[in-house]
Amino acid sequence: MNIDSILKDAKSMIERKSGKSEVTDMDAGSRKRKREGDDAHEKEKIMKMLEEADEIEDFDAARLRTLLSTFTKAIEKNVERRMKFPDEPNKFMDSEVKVNTLLQELHGLAANPELFPEFIRLKGIPPMIGLLSHENTDIAIEVVDLLKELTEPEIANESEGLYDLLVDELVKNDMIKSLVINLERLDEKEDEDKQAVHNTLGIFENLMEYAPEVAPTKLTADTKLLDWLLKRLRRGLFDENQLYASEILSMLLIRGGPPVIILGEKGGLKKLVRCVAGYRKKDPASLDEVELVENMFNCMCSTLDRNKKNQMAFAQADGLQLMVTMIRKKRYTQAAALKVLNYSITDSVANCEKLIDSSGLKAVFKAFMQRGKISKKHRKELEANEEHILHCIVQLFLHLSDVRYLRLLNKFQENGFEKIERLVELHEKYFRYLEDQELAWKRDHPGKVEDPDVRYHRRLEGGLYCLQLCALLLALISSAGEKTIIDRVIQLLSQQDSSLKDVQETLEEYHNSLADDKSGKKMKGILNNVLQILEGKDPEDNDEKVVVAPTIVKVEEKKIKTEKVKIEKTEEKVKTEKKEAEEDMGAL
Repeated sequence: MNIDSILKDAKSMIERKSGKSEVTDMDAGSRKRKREGDDAHEKEKIMKMLEEADEIEDFDAARLRTLLSTFTKAIEKNVERRMKFPDEPNKFMDSEVKVNTLLQELHGLAANPELFPEFIRLKGIPPMIGLLSHENTDIAIEVVDLLKELTEPEIANESEGLYDLLVDELVKNDMIKSLVINLERLDEKEDEDKQAVHNTLGIFENLMEYAPEVAPTKLTADTKLLDWLLKRLRRGLFDENQLYASEILSMLLIRGGPPVIILGEKGGLKKLVRCVAGYRKKDPASLDEVELVENMFNCMCSTLDRNKKNQMAFAQADGLQLMVTMIRKKRYTQAAALKVLNYSITDSVANCEKLIDSSGLKAVFKAFMQRGKISKKHRKELEANEEHILHCIVQLFLHLSDVRYLRLLNKFQENGFEKIERLVELHEKYFRYLEDQELAWKRDHPGKVEDPDVRYHRRLEGGLYCLQLCALLLALISSAGEKTIIDRVIQLLSQQDSSLKDVQETLEEYHNSLADDKSGKKMKGILNNVLQILEGKDPEDNDEKVVVAPTIVKVEEKKIKTEKVKIEKTEEKVKTEKKEAEEDMGAL
């Protein structure tokens, strides 16, 4: 018996123990005493096994050289026997058992990272990676288990660069591509294969933790990993590997870049839409399934983020209609659907227009009008929802025109200006939040001067962005040329001891915080024009050459009135036809 087999047996005992750790009929104190007793008993067993071992071999450079020499010869013998007796397993099985046993012994390498350079020098990596394509999946599974252990991030903390050396060599020897190919042949109906799938995903997670900026590209370039992950998300009933696949996909996409482009080119958004479609009629059945659903929605957000091609693909896959349906249903997925909808229409004129044409306006404003008491525990979730809704409406104002724009503006006039009342209510809510936070900070830091950037970021975390969106919406509807709207806005703000001056100050702070990149300059231009209209000036007097949102350009009043007359005539015609039909029915 050697140290590796002893430790492996010990590990198995510990795993068996942890798998039966649930106790229901004991109080906390009893559980703790039992656990301590079990730990002492297991330690005693392990020590006894170590004492009884006839010989404990140190895993050093000499042993590694011997092991690799034997390992290489065993592989060659196995290949030879398989070629000579392809239809007689009994004649090559012994050589495969030998290869499998030697792979198990190589696990000792993980505990000795100082041997990684020698392992590389002795060319131990190529034959090991080659076994991932072995006809016997049991051997490939053993290699996966070994690679999982060798790539654990904890080794990096102890090896002072040796971990980096090993991982780089593994990647150079096509480890990633070989692992993905092996994934495709594993049958998860078998427990060993199912565990191998989990371990393979664990290797990918280790690589992304080790090199988060580089690994996602290496994992998706020239491999079918994205295809496999998308397929796995749709396969069968929910299980642990399906959840793990969603986590890996989310990690791959969260930084954008090549993985997002590749996913879009592979039609991945259509597949993601199909994956979440089932949850329009049902809620996740467990906390793990909740995490799966959130991961899939996050994958869509990462893929849509300011990517025009993917936004168009999402619309073509009926993603907008699905999100609208989920928002209406008020199920668990409503919040996630609002977030995805926000990402799908941001800076996209086509998707903003399609949302209106898909009757999405009613769903968005129904969510906008939702009120109700909420616990402190769920306050952040509520504020995230409100931020997404407000941002959606801002995007619609900035990208719609003509009749669609009039339909949006009309939403703020209908039912006695109830949408404006709700908007002013939200403006007051976030204004008071920030005011209270400022007072609390000054109370806790008397006489201290806070750095402006630190203060701004602190205020952002406290709801400043929602306040800015509220202020921008108030400015957009007030600058639309409708006197009844601006009068109502001024009246409602006055009732909250506020005014358009507070709105302007918020927008000026927003303007000053924006970066000088392309999107920042565009928003600065919009804010400049809105502010000038609120001050009674002509936006054309602005010297800066900026992009002006179509909704706040000096509106042709004649055109708007013409469109309104058309709408009114259509409504009158419908009423007349309805009345005539009722009279005909009465006559009958």
